Amino acid sequence: MKKLSREKTTSLRAQVIDILREEILSGRLQPGAILNERDLAERLGVSKTPVREALTLLDNEGFVQTLPRKGYFVSAISVQDVHEFFDLRVILESAAAKGAAAKITDEQLEELGKLAVKGDSVETPSEQLDQNIRFHDYIAGLSGNARLAALIRKLHLEMQRMIAAGYLTHEHEKLLSAFRQREPERAAEAMQEHIRTVRDKVLRVALGNTQSRP
Repeated sequence: MKKLSREKTTSLRAQVIDILREEILSGRLQPGAILNERDLAERLGVSKTPVREALTLLDNEGFVQTLPRKGYFVSAISVQDVHEFFDLRVILESAAAKGAAAKITDEQLEELGKLAVKGDSVETPSEQLDQNIRFHDYIAGLSGNARLAALIRKLHLEMQRMIAAGYLTHEHEKLLSAFRQREPERAAEAMQEHIRTVRDKVLRVALGNTQSRP
């Protein structure tokens, strides 16, 4: 791996976060992989401080977990977590979609279309994740319910691994079609179907991780 650049405007911590998140999302770092501060610092050519700070933030985001006396390890996706998180998404985001469809303007619909993930429009897993979340957060904001939107954004932050694992190309087109019709009930149903489709893919990933463990 290339050494990090100290001349870049982004901090070393931010660069380390980007690299580790990308390696986790791409599968280069598998669930259960041990992340040792010293080893990572040597591999990336930095001190342990930005590595430690990056791991702490990734812990908060759910990408890694603390391993007493050993450092950190890449978090696994459990079947129970998948059901709990996606059950909440179905409830919250279908309500947001219903509210948004009732009041969305032509300009907002155009912006939503720009945010929709369309196959090869984004290159890396991190870019796919970011654009996916922006699309859903934008719908939440259009609902007109600030507290609902805040809950959805918090939920997305906590389940980034799952959202990335369930990435499906062109799935947003089905949602866009419902919004173009400006039918609240149809939009809510389309959101529920979308989230459940993503959930089913994540469940396959979670079951595969469970079966592959020794």
